[in-house]
Amino acid sequence: MSPSVVRIGLLGCGVVGQGFLKLLQERERLVRDSVGAPVKVARIALRDPGKRRECDLSGVHVGTDPLAVATAEDVDLLVELVGGESMLEPVRAALRRGVPVVTANKHLLALHGEELERLAAESKATIRCEASAGGGIPVLQAMDHGLRTENFQLLVAILNGTTNFILSTMERDGRDFAEALEAARTLGFAEADPTLDLSGADTAQKLSILVRRAFRMDVALGSIPTEGILGMELEDLRQADRFGYTVKLLGIALRHPEGLDVRVHPAFIPKRYLLAAVRDEFNGIYLRGEATGSMLFYGKGAGALPTAQAVLGDVLVTARECVSGVKVLGSPPRHDPERRLPLDMVRTKYYLRLMVEDRPGVLAQVAACLGSAGVSVAQMFQAEGVRGEASITILTHQARDRDVREAVKGISGLQTIRKSPRAVRIFDL
Repeated sequence: MSPSVVRIGLLGCGVVGQGFLKLLQERERLVRDSVGAPVKVARIALRDPGKRRECDLSGVHVGTDPLAVATAEDVDLLVELVGGESMLEPVRAALRRGVPVVTANKHLLALHGEELERLAAESKATIRCEASAGGGIPVLQAMDHGLRTENFQLLVAILNGTTNFILSTMERDGRDFAEALEAARTLGFAEADPTLDLSGADTAQKLSILVRRAFRMDVALGSIPTEGILGMELEDLRQADRFGYTVKLLGIALRHPEGLDVRVHPAFIPKRYLLAAVRDEFNGIYLRGEATGSMLFYGKGAGALPTAQAVLGDVLVTARECVSGVKVLGSPPRHDPERRLPLDMVRTKYYLRLMVEDRPGVLAQVAACLGSAGVSVAQMFQAEGVRGEASITILTHQARDRDVREAVKGISGLQTIRKSPRAVRIFDL
């Protein structure tokens, strides 16, 4: 029997949770007309029920136990907005009972997405997570529906607004890394502890979710080679501009005959690329499909209302299923596991910046290290420094990643090198 009211159990009422409640209340009539029945929050679990919040919780049963909400008989749909791995048991419990789940928890899905989707399939429930990978960008719904049968060859994405804001600020305003990070904090784009963002871990979590959809392949989070933007200097962005590039932190998944290449790292990308125009706190997800060709999804990857809108979109689809009894397409079936292309075997161009003693023979030493590793030079620029130093910028031709790193290791050991070489991959496909 179809419910006359779709009753939500809500876990968490932080920034996104309050945004979700605000949209649900403000758009009550539109939601009801879209679903075919009213949608109400029946229960909510809060860490601190006494904390003042900018939302109306009258008529809602308020508690502190997420598991009690997930297993309550008067909950038709669980919305999880707490985040973190601690929400695994409540989400498991709901799915085992056949209660559908909507979540924005990228950490949980990156670690346990395969298991949770299996539980959902076994109990004929659904788990939807649009807000987990692209914030307010509706890329997962596009992949689940209109692009469900597409054979994707490439996914390359800017998935972290904090790092994108920092790099954009450095490039545009000529600020160094520390100044740009402080500006991000002042504007609310960076956490007090931004390690998850700056290290690339946040991007890796989101990339694993997107790869699961786009390539129908489960990629263990710990198997994704991940580098962040710590150590990026203003001079690197100036040199990128000199050669016609901009710098972005990218999540990359690329299908090769030898296997799927999945990685996260900062990269030089040509300014002619659409992704080069994705600036500040915005995110961009570029896909290349066999039938559709190239497409770019662009928007705010974080923020209370953009993320809450993505959550509400998932709630509308799921609530409509509760009312109609007809399940909309769930997660696509997995293929047999594809081979992975190890990072060592990835062929890419590189940017190298060296600080060396300004004297004859140094270039020959550097060239010998590159040549012995099988790495050839495409372009080079040398600038005279101060106190007997010189700055050398090198762009390489394509080479195996391990060969470039071996060359960099050899260069680092030269007595004429004044500072550890800076090495950044170039993404130019």
